[in-house]
Amino acid sequence: MKKNLFISLILALAVIAATWNLAAAGDSQWSKIEQSDSITVGNCPEYPPFSFRNTSGQVEGFDSDFARALGNALGVEVVMKDTAWEGLVAGMKKGDHDIIISCMSPEEATQASDSVNMSKPYYRLSEIIVTRSDVTDITAKEDLAGRIVGVQANSTSEVAGDSLADMGINVKDIRRYNRNSEALIDLKNKRVDAVVVGFAYAATKVNDSPDLKIINDPVRSVDIVVVLDHGEDALTEKINQAIDTVKSNGKFDRIHDKWLAL
Repeated sequence: MKKNLFISLILALAVIAATWNLAAAGDSQWSKIEQSDSITVGNCPEYPPFSFRNTSGQVEGFDSDFARALGNALGVEVVMKDTAWEGLVAGMKKGDHDIIISCMSPEEATQASDSVNMSKPYYRLSEIIVTRSDVTDITAKEDLAGRIVGVQANSTSEVAGDSLADMGINVKDIRRYNRNSEALIDLKNKRVDAVVVGFAYAATKVNDSPDLKIINDPVRSVDIVVVLDHGEDALTEKINQAIDTVKSNGKFDRIHDKWLAL
């Protein structure tokens, strides 16, 4: 009798555990996205051509087109959530958005939180140098030695600027700004000698500013990924599959050529 009771207890516990596991699976972010037929994407529209507001105030750029291509591959509607750069990861963890597509590198994601998932890389971004058009003695990253260099704080540009010392290039000072646009204003006003920034962003700004030029000697290159909350492995796998789909069906190339081909 005792043996039968023991076996019954074990079976009951197994059923309870299985129920809990099913409930946990049902509560996954991907399950919720499937049920709502919608995925919310956190994005900071302050980094053209990846994301910016056009003259009508609408957000456009590579990020939103890429996000919608992924949504199409997943079979869900995409809702873009305008979020300040500093709050992207915290907002995702709070539930304000499901994923982040905002030209974010693994380093930037883990700097905000070491508890995140990441997709496979979908783009490789080079950090380059911008200086004034009248500057003739900066032609390579080595020429930044003894100079004042501007970077956006908490970004791949800041990591690239800090990495100059590891290359034996000792700058006079690295000035850290909340936004790249602020660094470029100080560059134009001769408060810094150069700014380290992503190539695509630099090209967009230089095209509109004849007083600036690009020194195309990459300081550093980083992968760009979709960022997800820690433990959302099912959603991460779905995003990876969607990335493969948009790269194989030609949509990624068309979006790239529209926004990033220079």
